[in-house]
Amino acid sequence: MTGATMEHFVPGKVTGTRTVRVRDREYARLRALGSVRDSFSDVIERLLDFYEAYNGGVHSNDPEGFEGADLPDHPVYRRVALDHFTRTLALGEDVSFTIGFDPLARPLGRRGKGLVAFYKDGRRFCLFRVGKEHLWLYFPTERKETELEGWELVQNVFLDNYLEDGGMHLIKRQYQTM
Repeated sequence: MTGATMEHFVPGKVTGTRTVRVRDREYARLRALGSVRDSFSDVIERLLDFYEAYNGGVHSNDPEGFEGADLPDHPVYRRVALDHFTRTLALGEDVSFTIGFDPLARPLGRRGKGLVAFYKDGRRFCLFRVGKEHLWLYFPTERKETELEGWELVQNVFLDNYLEDGGMHLIKRQYQTM
C-alpha cells in the first residue's frame, strides 16, 4: 500500500488534507491520469466530476438536447432559458452538458428534469436550476454550507435587472478562469 496526501489549494483559504491509502497499482493509475502540474486532488476531483456527470446522464454537445429538460411554460422565460443554455454551450468545443433531476424538489412534486449542468473538458463549471419563474445559476464551490451540495447560488437569471444579460458575463468569466 502506498500513502498519498491529497491537497486542494484555494487562493486565500486554508484547506485541510487527508491521507489516503491506495494499492500501488491504483497509485500508478491515478498518477498516469494527471499531468506534471496536477496534484492527486486535481485528478480525484476530475474523476468525481466525471462520476457525477455519468450519474446525471450522458454528456451532450447538441443544443436540441435542451428540450429534454423541464423548461418554463411562459414563452419569454422559455426563450431566455434556451438562449442561456445555447450561449453557454457555444463558449467552446470543450463544453458539454447533462440534464438531471433537481434534488431540492420534493420527490413527489418532481415534474421531471430541472437541472442542466455544464462541463468544460469534463469538469463542471456552471449549473442551472429551472423552475416556472426562476432560472437559478450556480457555480462549483468548496463551501460546505450550500443548499445544493458542491454548488453556490450566483443569481436568479429571470430577475428583471438580469433578463437581458442574464449573467452571461459571469458564465464567460467562469469559463475563462477554468
